[in-house]
Amino acid sequence: MGRWILVGFAVAVALVCSQFPAYRQDYLQRLGGALDEVTRQVQALDARAAAADLERYAYVRRLTGNPDPVVAREGEALVDLLARQQRLIRAQAELEAAPIYYQAIQVALHLEPDIAAAAFQDFEPAAPLSLSGGFHAFVGFFLGLLLPQGLRRLFPRRVPVEG
Repeated sequence: MGRWILVGFAVAVALVCSQFPAYRQDYLQRLGGALDEVTRQVQALDARAAAADLERYAYVRRLTGNPDPVVAREGEALVDLLARQQRLIRAQAELEAAPIYYQAIQVALHLEPDIAAAAFQDFEPAAPLSLSGGFHAFVGFFLGLLLPQGLRRLFPRRVPVEG
Protein backbone atom coordinates (compact mmCIF):
# COMPACT_ATOMS: atom_id res chain seq x y z
CA MET A 1 0.00 0.00 0.00
CA GLY A 2 2.81 2.42 0.90
CA ARG A 3 4.44 2.01 -2.51
CA TRP A 4 1.21 2.85 -4.29
CA ILE A 5 0.87 6.01 -2.25
CA LEU A 6 4.47 6.92 -3.11
CA VAL A 7 3.90 6.26 -6.83
CA GLY A 8 0.63 8.21 -6.71
CA PHE A 9 2.41 11.13 -5.08
CA ALA A 10 5.19 10.92 -7.68
CA VAL A 11 2.63 10.97 -10.51
CA ALA A 12 0.89 13.98 -8.94
CA VAL A 13 4.20 15.86 -8.67
CA ALA A 14 5.00 14.88 -12.28
CA LEU A 15 1.67 16.30 -13.45
CA VAL A 16 2.27 19.56 -11.58
CA CYS A 17 5.83 19.86 -12.92
CA SER A 18 4.67 19.10 -16.46
CA GLN A 19 2.69 22.34 -16.35
CA PHE A 20 5.80 24.46 -15.88
CA PRO A 21 6.49 25.04 -19.61
CA ALA A 22 2.97 26.40 -20.13
CA TYR A 23 3.31 28.63 -17.07
CA ARG A 24 6.76 29.77 -18.23
CA GLN A 25 5.27 30.74 -21.59
CA ASP A 26 2.51 32.75 -19.89
CA TYR A 27 5.10 34.37 -17.63
CA LEU A 28 7.30 35.28 -20.62
CA GLN A 29 4.34 36.85 -22.42
CA ARG A 30 3.48 38.97 -19.39
CA LEU A 31 7.14 39.85 -18.91
CA GLY A 32 7.29 41.01 -22.52
CA GLY A 33 4.16 43.11 -22.03
CA ALA A 34 5.63 44.70 -18.90
CA LEU A 35 8.85 45.41 -20.78
CA ASP A 36 6.90 47.01 -23.64
CA GLU A 37 5.11 49.31 -21.19
CA VAL A 38 8.29 50.26 -19.34
CA THR A 39 10.00 50.94 -22.67
CA ARG A 40 7.15 53.30 -23.66
CA GLN A 41 7.59 55.12 -20.36
CA VAL A 42 11.36 55.40 -20.93
CA GLN A 43 10.74 56.77 -24.44
CA ALA A 44 8.45 59.40 -22.91
CA LEU A 45 11.21 60.20 -20.40
CA ASP A 46 13.68 60.58 -23.28
CA ALA A 47 11.27 62.94 -25.05
CA ARG A 48 10.92 65.09 -21.92
CA ALA A 49 14.70 65.13 -21.50
CA ALA A 50 15.20 66.13 -25.16
CA ALA A 51 12.59 68.90 -24.79
CA ALA A 52 14.67 70.22 -21.86
CA ASP A 53 17.77 69.92 -24.08
CA LEU A 54 19.25 67.29 -21.75
CA GLU A 55 20.45 63.74 -22.10
CA ARG A 56 18.35 61.11 -20.21
CA TYR A 57 20.66 60.65 -17.25
CA ALA A 58 21.43 64.37 -16.90
CA TYR A 59 17.68 64.99 -16.78
CA VAL A 60 17.19 62.36 -14.09
CA ARG A 61 20.19 63.64 -12.08
CA ARG A 62 18.72 67.13 -12.16
CA LEU A 63 15.44 65.82 -10.78
CA THR A 64 17.01 63.66 -8.06
CA GLY A 65 19.30 66.52 -7.01
CA ASN A 66 16.47 69.02 -6.76
CA PRO A 67 15.92 70.47 -3.26
CA ASP A 68 12.15 70.15 -3.68
CA PRO A 69 11.31 66.72 -2.18
CA VAL A 70 8.42 66.18 -4.59
CA VAL A 71 10.66 66.69 -7.61
CA ALA A 72 13.43 64.58 -6.05
CA ARG A 73 10.97 61.70 -5.44
CA GLU A 74 9.93 61.94 -9.09
CA GLY A 75 13.58 61.60 -10.04
CA GLU A 76 13.94 58.53 -7.80
CA ALA A 77 10.88 57.01 -9.48
CA LEU A 78 12.60 57.50 -12.84
CA VAL A 79 15.76 55.82 -11.51
CA ASP A 80 13.58 52.87 -10.45
CA LEU A 81 11.93 52.84 -13.88
CA LEU A 82 15.29 52.68 -15.68
CA ALA A 83 16.51 49.94 -13.34
CA ARG A 84 13.32 47.94 -13.93
CA GLN A 85 13.74 48.26 -17.69
CA GLN A 86 17.27 46.83 -17.47
CA ARG A 87 16.13 44.05 -15.13
CA LEU A 88 13.27 43.08 -17.48
CA ILE A 89 15.52 43.14 -20.56
CA ARG A 90 18.05 40.88 -18.82
CA ALA A 91 15.33 38.54 -17.50
CA GLN A 92 13.67 38.20 -20.89
CA ALA A 93 16.95 37.46 -22.66
CA GLU A 94 18.08 34.88 -20.11
CA LEU A 95 14.68 33.18 -19.87
CA GLU A 96 14.39 32.85 -23.63
CA ALA A 97 17.94 31.48 -23.97
CA ALA A 98 17.75 28.99 -21.08
CA PRO A 99 18.07 25.30 -21.98
CA ILE A 100 15.24 23.01 -20.86
CA TYR A 101 17.05 21.74 -17.79
CA TYR A 102 17.74 25.29 -16.55
CA GLN A 103 14.42 26.99 -17.31
CA ALA A 104 12.86 26.61 -13.86
CA ILE A 105 16.01 27.92 -12.19
CA GLN A 106 16.10 30.92 -14.54
CA VAL A 107 12.48 31.75 -13.75
CA ALA A 108 13.29 31.60 -10.05
CA LEU A 109 16.40 33.77 -10.49
CA HIS A 110 14.55 36.43 -12.50
CA LEU A 111 11.17 36.25 -10.82
CA GLU A 112 9.16 39.46 -10.85
CA PRO A 113 6.54 38.77 -8.15
CA ASP A 114 3.81 40.98 -9.63
CA ILE A 115 4.20 39.39 -13.07
CA ALA A 116 4.40 35.86 -11.62
CA ALA A 117 1.24 36.38 -9.56
CA ALA A 118 -0.70 37.74 -12.54
CA ALA A 119 0.48 34.86 -14.76
CA PHE A 120 -0.52 32.33 -12.08
CA GLN A 121 -3.91 33.94 -11.56
CA ASP A 122 -4.83 33.53 -15.25
CA PHE A 123 -2.98 30.24 -15.79
CA GLU A 124 -4.86 27.34 -17.30
CA PRO A 125 -3.22 23.91 -17.32
CA ALA A 126 -2.05 22.64 -20.68
CA ALA A 127 -1.24 19.20 -22.05
CA PRO A 128 2.54 18.73 -21.81
CA LEU A 129 3.07 17.64 -25.41
CA SER A 130 6.47 19.25 -25.77
CA LEU A 131 9.97 18.04 -25.00
CA SER A 132 10.12 20.60 -22.22
CA GLY A 133 6.83 19.37 -20.74
CA GLY A 134 8.05 15.78 -20.86
CA PHE A 135 11.35 16.71 -19.25
CA HIS A 136 9.66 18.58 -16.42
CA ALA A 137 7.17 15.72 -15.89
CA PHE A 138 10.08 13.26 -15.74
CA VAL A 139 11.93 15.42 -13.21
CA GLY A 140 8.73 15.91 -11.23
CA PHE A 141 8.09 12.17 -11.06
CA PHE A 142 11.50 11.55 -9.55
CA LEU A 143 11.15 14.51 -7.21
CA GLY A 144 7.86 13.01 -6.12
CA LEU A 145 9.61 9.71 -5.39
CA LEU A 146 12.56 11.27 -3.59
CA LEU A 147 10.83 14.02 -1.62
CA PRO A 148 8.98 11.76 0.86
CA GLN A 149 12.14 9.72 1.45
CA GLY A 150 14.16 12.87 2.07
CA LEU A 151 11.55 14.16 4.50
CA ARG A 152 11.59 10.86 6.37
CA ARG A 153 15.35 11.16 6.77
CA LEU A 154 15.10 14.76 7.96
CA PHE A 155 12.28 13.98 10.37
CA PRO A 156 12.65 10.36 11.50
CA ARG A 157 9.89 8.81 13.55
CA ARG A 158 10.57 8.82 17.21
CA VAL A 159 9.81 5.56 18.94
CA PRO A 160 8.37 6.15 22.39
CA VAL A 161 10.56 4.83 25.17
CA GLU A 162 8.77 2.53 27.54
CA GLY A 163 9.74 3.07 31.02
